[in-house]
Amino acid sequence: MTNRETILRLPGLLRICAQLFAPTGQHRARPHGAITTQEFITCVACGGVETAATRHGNTLVCAEGHLQDGEA
Repeated sequence: MTNRETILRLPGLLRICAQLFAPTGQHRARPHGAITTQEFITCVACGGVETAATRHGNTLVCAEGHLQDGEA
């Protein structure tokens, strides 16, 4: 059993506490039917603010449409 499976089997309050220290990544999972993944980035073109972005291969597109290099 993986760490993620172990954490997800915990009772509610314990699961929430455990996810603060060992996130399962479930909140970042791509929803069923979604075409691209989403993540938060700091967009320099928007003035250095943190904003949502969609990933298209190695390119990120912020919520305002600015393109950025998305190399991981």
